Amino acid sequence: MNRNHLTRAGVALAIVLFGLKLWASLTTKSMAVLSDALNSLLDIFSYSVIYVSVKIQHSQADKDHHYGHRRAEPIAGFVIAILAGILGASIIKDSFLGIFEEHSVFHNKIATAIVIFAIFSKLVIASLYKILAKRTNSPALEASYVDSRNDIFASSVALIGMLVGGYWDHIAGLLIGIWIIYSGISLGYKNLKYLMGHVPSIEIINSIKDESLKMPGVIGINDLRAHYVGDVVHVELHIEVDENLSVKDAHDIGIAVRDKIETLPMIQKAFIHIDPISHIV
Repeated sequence: MNRNHLTRAGVALAIVLFGLKLWASLTTKSMAVLSDALNSLLDIFSYSVIYVSVKIQHSQADKDHHYGHRRAEPIAGFVIAILAGILGASIIKDSFLGIFEEHSVFHNKIATAIVIFAIFSKLVIASLYKILAKRTNSPALEASYVDSRNDIFASSVALIGMLVGGYWDHIAGLLIGIWIIYSGISLGYKNLKYLMGHVPSIEIINSIKDESLKMPGVIGINDLRAHYVGDVVHVELHIEVDENLSVKDAHDIGIAVRDKIETLPMIQKAFIHIDPISHIV
């Protein structure tokens, strides 16, 4: 299954689960299940945004975007994080106020089956998101995986709250709200690093150094800079070559280093500067 099919499946599943959970919450009068239904309503919007961002991100570079549209998915992930924070705060407020009110939950076997179905369906789609996110290194699919994993927790807590009832139902809703905010903050921070041009991991930096120094004609390297442009990395590197080389030979070495670096995972573009130095054998 490719990412477009999977994101469409995520939207469809969110719509189905929202309808089922809303019915279950109205039938049982469960605040926890209602909170979970609102979480699924957020999923409808979130996965729709992700579907659009995936299509934009992989569209070709154009005259207005010379390096493509690699920030589309991190933007989608950051928007989802903000909405998660808003939803979580709303759920926390309603659940906290409900703790101090007398409240009864009406047990219903169909409603229970709906929440269990939601848990298992999210287990399946979360596994698919995780596999495809690792394969494609997609921030949007990773955001979908994190969100689906959170949904599993939220639905499990909602199930417990609905079955136990009383003020525990509101406490379950409170826990769901806190978890949604926490996951939103974590997701937002990670995607913000993509958008703000954060330095990549030390493993990526070391791989750039190692591969550059292996290239014939490269005596040394200096002034290595790298940063994220969306979910990919741009590199600026100064390589040191023998000052007695011709301009063409030095240029060819720079091209070879550039081509090699651009084959590394996560690297979209490398800019190589030639620094001639005295080379005493």
